[in-house]
Amino acid sequence: MQTKRRVLAALVATLLLLTAGAEAQEKMDIKIGAGVASDHAPAFAALERGIFAKHGLNAKLVIYPTGVEEINGMLAGAQEVSVMGTIPFLAGVSNGLPLILIGHLHSDATQDNYSTGHSIVVGAGTGIKDIKGLKGKKVGLPRGTGAEAFLIGHLQANGLNASDVSLINVKPADLATGLVNKDVDAIAIWEPWPSAAVVNIPGTVRIASGGCPTCYIPAALLTTKKIVAEKPELLRRFMAAFAEAEQWVRNNSDAAAEIDMRWVPGIELAVMKEAVKQANYDLRMSKYTDEMFKAKTIPSLVSAGNVKAAFDPAPNIDPQFYLAAESKYPQFFSDLKPIPAEKRLK
Repeated sequence: MQTKRRVLAALVATLLLLTAGAEAQEKMDIKIGAGVASDHAPAFAALERGIFAKHGLNAKLVIYPTGVEEINGMLAGAQEVSVMGTIPFLAGVSNGLPLILIGHLHSDATQDNYSTGHSIVVGAGTGIKDIKGLKGKKVGLPRGTGAEAFLIGHLQANGLNASDVSLINVKPADLATGLVNKDVDAIAIWEPWPSAAVVNIPGTVRIASGGCPTCYIPAALLTTKKIVAEKPELLRRFMAAFAEAEQWVRNNSDAAAEIDMRWVPGIELAVMKEAVKQANYDLRMSKYTDEMFKAKTIPSLVSAGNVKAAFDPAPNIDPQFYLAAESKYPQFFSDLKPIPAEKRLK
């Protein structure tokens, strides 16, 4: 009798395991907005390497030229999550848009400044040797993005303001043409576009690469209040998958560059390999996220006229999905620098 009971118990346990496995394999559809940028490598890698699928997601990428279009698409229901820059997020929140920051595409959760992955490149024959030399010059960049915040941060650090230069709104893929045709004297942009300009246009010079102490412009993993309320499990799976993908990119940057080549057109592989390495792929948020938005990013946006008045971004920052991923999958974060205890989120 005991033997039969043990056999029956084993059969029940096996059935439960099989049922649980079947449920775990149920895929949830997700659309993810991304852009033509080398630092979106984790999104491309997660799709192509089956990492999204491994975490129970049937994922599709929706590609946009800039974060402004990504936000418009997300609010229209074209995707649940957006991989993009921080500045359109903050500008949108200042205007009452129901956006929620759930993590960073790239950042440094241990530091109070971040501008990695952005550069300022000057054209041939302009005679510009440093940031101060930009005064009175035409600078091409996509307006309302992290590139603008990066430029303004460097200008302010050198005693200049946005009004001291002429800002020309140019799409990322058209910036090189602007330099060649001398429509602009310099460009401010994220990778891979500055590296491509330096490599492919004779006489161009990179006068700034990251290094802005007054800047705090980590990239964003963004969703909406509606998705947080209605699809929390989808976001938990997404964040776990993205954490794994980011670690893979950190450890395999050259292979990630090869994947990028299929998503970011017009860039040589050697340039892409260098560009991918420029970002610090750390999706974690810390107390620096809210503090430095208030102390650095938002004041810079106000001074440039991109935001009307200072505001509190805290209600639009939700770390629960990042924290859930870190708790369930600590191995995906084990190679990152520890966040100082007093700056960790709980």
